[in-house]
Parts: sequence; structure tokens; C-alpha cells
Amino acid sequence: MKHTIISLLHITIVSIIFVIPIDSQNIKTLLLTERNDIRYECTNSSCSTPTIILGTNLRDCQLACLTDNNCRTITFDPSINQCELFTDSPSQYGSLIPQIGVVTFTADDRQPPTRK
Repeated sequence: MKHTIISLLHITIVSIIFVIPIDSQNIKTLLLTERNDIRYECTNSSCSTPTIILGTNLRDCQLACLTDNNCRTITFDPSINQCELFTDSPSQYGSLIPQIGVVTFTADDRQPPTRK
């Protein structure tokens, strides 16, 4: 499910919510905000080393982040089918750099409203 949030300078931000049952009692929810044509880059020495997954597609990259409890930022480059998972978020370290064709997602693990 995609929702366009804002479009500035030809950069579209989209939110995707994944809900995956971990067991019968627990459900993990992760809100991923999509930024097209943007790469996350961290040059700060405090940044974590990214987990790089080669030969993947965008959906597998998103699911890899969902199953990693520490994942906060994803950068996917479809031209080389490379996924980078970061435990850092752009608001902590690094920056978002324009790069055509690359998609970056930032995670927000807010819980959805409960149904009554």
C-alpha cells in the first residue's frame, strides 16, 4: 500500500506499512517512508557498517529490514540489485544524497492504532 506524502523538487516520498506476525501473540509493524532518487550515505565514524545484500529485489530488501530488529534505513539500487540495511537513521547520522534510480526507505516503528 503506497501513499504519496509530499513531492518536492521531483523527490517523491511514499509510506509503506508492513505488518508481519512473529508468533500468535506478537505482531511487528514497521512504517517505511520511501524516498525515490535518494541514497543514504553516512560518513560519520559513529555510523554502523551496513549489511549488504546482493542479487535481491526491492520487496526482498524491505522484508530483510522488517526481519532485522535493528534496521532503520534501507537503500536499494536496482541497477545492480543491491540492498543496504543500516541501523542508523538519517536524523542521527549521515545524509540523504540525490542519486537517480536509487530508493531509500527510513523506518518508523510506531504502532498502528488498536481496533476496538
